[in-house]
Amino acid sequence: MDEQNTQMDLSPRVPKERQTPKWLPVLALLAIGIAVVVLIWFLITNSQSFLPADEAVEERSELGDRRFQILGSPISSATPDQTVIIDGNEYTFFTISFDGVLVDVVSTGTPPDLFDEGIPVVLEGKWNQGPLPRPGFVFPNGANDGWWFSTNRILVKHDNDYREERLDDAEERGQIPKAPDS
Repeated sequence: MDEQNTQMDLSPRVPKERQTPKWLPVLALLAIGIAVVVLIWFLITNSQSFLPADEAVEERSELGDRRFQILGSPISSATPDQTVIIDGNEYTFFTISFDGVLVDVVSTGTPPDLFDEGIPVVLEGKWNQGPLPRPGFVFPNGANDGWWFSTNRILVKHDNDYREERLDDAEERGQIPKAPDS
């Protein structure tokens, strides 16, 4: 055999350049841009401001019908005449106060068990102006200024102080098992 014909070509091959489509980087930048815009829109539309009642009253016109959280303390316990059923929905009418500023509140549903006079609450909802769900209702010692805060969520501040009388009360109601007598 001829030596020239049997020798292999061992010189390195030059790989063919892979051509990335010119539109691919543009598409990647566009996707990143859309993701950033969607994230910013989501954060703006789903964030809720948290305002004490006095600031919320000052900023009523800026807040408009946007949902937010308001902080205050009920000036009285909810009494049976303040809770009514209208068209199958339960409403509770009460007033909260913060730094001497009163806000009339209409809550959909029953307030939580810890809801009581002087115990701070955070309400989630929005401002309303005009007629109440119960026409002619007057808030006892309330603002009664034509504005009211409509809420469907009441969060009550509570402490971690589990005094003996609270534990005894919980035992009596069957919420915790009774301690065995010694």
